[in-house]
Amino acid sequence: MPGAPCLPQPVQGARGPERSRSLRRSLTSVPETRTTDPGEAAALQAAGARLLRHGHDMVLDLDGPAPTIPPLSGGLRVIAVREAASRLPAASVLAYGPGHPDAPASLAEAERRWQELLADRAIGPVLEPPSVAIIDALGDEVVGALVVTRLWPESWGWPGGPWVADIFVVPAHQGRDLGRSLLMRAVAWAHGAGELRIGLTVSDGNPAQRLYASAGFRRQRTLFVLETA
Repeated sequence: MPGAPCLPQPVQGARGPERSRSLRRSLTSVPETRTTDPGEAAALQAAGARLLRHGHDMVLDLDGPAPTIPPLSGGLRVIAVREAASRLPAASVLAYGPGHPDAPASLAEAERRWQELLADRAIGPVLEPPSVAIIDALGDEVVGALVVTRLWPESWGWPGGPWVADIFVVPAHQGRDLGRSLLMRAVAWAHGAGELRIGLTVSDGNPAQRLYASAGFRRQRTLFVLETA
């Protein structure tokens, strides 16, 4: 589905703004340019820049009734996301497979991403609840996960609030409404907590955009991140 804000695929996954992990580079010394102008992004690419991320920040205003959370299918159970920390990187590699816009380059990169995210260094403090992992009760394997953080106010217009930093479902469990169940868990928690809105970032080309749009999320900003060296 999504994740880190455009600063972060399967349901494939989501990622969350400019400080978010989905935009973080393992080598922070690489020069980057960020722009919301498609023309500027195209010109930079024509001049030799490499596109690192093309993402959309989406926001849902919580001014309606509390949503219904689709029930989990039999054989699945919910645990705290940090309880599953050691199993999340491998599961996310499965979820964000080859060709997915948010696929990590390696298991080691996925491990670094999750370490930063769960240590509150990627986007903001992880909120528990509603952040959870979904476990196959028979094999005790992670089949999906949701991480919601608190993203502080951003200059592009985000006033601060809960942000879906990552949400994924492994391929074997996709198509069973598990992604929607995880997303609605985040929305229902934010609604019940009195939050005014909830946001997320999704990479361009991620099929999870359809899920977010159907849930009422609306695009607020598109950002291009390019390597300019």
